[in-house]
Amino acid sequence: MRRLDRRWVAWAVLAVVLLVFPLSVSRFWSVTIGAHSLILGIIALSLIFLAGYGGMVSLAQTAIAGVASYAVALLTATKLPQQILAIPVAPDWPAYLAVPTALAAATGVGLLFGLIAVRSQGIYLMMLTVALGVGFFYLTEANYDYFGGHGGIPEVISPIGYTSQNPALFYYVCLASAAVLYLGVRYLVRTPFGLALQGIRDNPRRMRGLGYWVGLHRVVAFGIAGFIAGVGGVLNVWYNGSISPGTIDLTRIIELLIIAVVGGLAFPEGAFVGALTFTLVDSFASSVTIPLPLLEDISFRERFNTLIGLTFLLVVLFSPNGLIGIGQRLAGSWSRRRSGAGPSAERRTGRGPAPEAEPANPPLADPASER
Repeated sequence: MRRLDRRWVAWAVLAVVLLVFPLSVSRFWSVTIGAHSLILGIIALSLIFLAGYGGMVSLAQTAIAGVASYAVALLTATKLPQQILAIPVAPDWPAYLAVPTALAAATGVGLLFGLIAVRSQGIYLMMLTVALGVGFFYLTEANYDYFGGHGGIPEVISPIGYTSQNPALFYYVCLASAAVLYLGVRYLVRTPFGLALQGIRDNPRRMRGLGYWVGLHRVVAFGIAGFIAGVGGVLNVWYNGSISPGTIDLTRIIELLIIAVVGGLAFPEGAFVGALTFTLVDSFASSVTIPLPLLEDISFRERFNTLIGLTFLLVVLFSPNGLIGIGQRLAGSWSRRRSGAGPSAERRTGRGPAPEAEPANPPLADPASER
């Protein structure tokens, strides 16, 4: 079986497993593990799109998701807290109006953050986006008139009701959203815009010399990432049934970065692999005993931080490309072993190694070398 055929078979098996999953497990696994992993994966996908294809590690994606969450909560909550008096619109909007409005708000904030951060690069862009994200957190926590302050906005019900009432349906909504966004990102990065964005990531000066508007491409990428994060934010507020500043604080910002790095910052699939790993550790850390004298009696939160920190360090040390990179290496090794590749195979067949394939996206030629 050819490699392409095996890949399609693997995707088909994965699709069947994901579709059957909520029908054969309890609500805990379908919602707390499955749906929550998909939601975190969607938000992490927005970060991976910017970092992996645009070279811009934005740590403001949690805040942008929070913008969509707050927008949906303010527009659809059946009962707003008494301190929220300054909102200029009446709540109880239908979902078909509230959700597009929330996504438009998240996209607009993404474009705004892109305009602010577009001239920064590397560590400076990371610090600037962290400042934007933390600034939005303090805005929501201190502002009672619009955001409800520290308590946030409770009783946000999704169009399908509470997740406990329809766990399988809510899981399928999250799965469909994740699949559409994942396929959309995979398609987008192959379009002229996506290829130009990758060229800007590799060498912005050369792309500027070729006539590309580097700043505009980066700002548009921030807007697209804002839309993706907004979808995750809408699903997240439905999952929690409420929204508060605690869901967008600095801890959540760092956790999103850990999810992306553990899964694989260069792969869209890494967003969901990292999210699933994070959710499993978060859910089962309380039942794990750490056999070290200084760590046996630590609290659940400290135990979770220890386990996720160890996972992060091990992945970074042994695979800079995350768990997806480890999987690719194992699959490549298994494939070579099955095909008999290596020196012994060359002696048996009398043929040397196959010529090296051309890269899918060869680097742009250096104008100086052409002269």
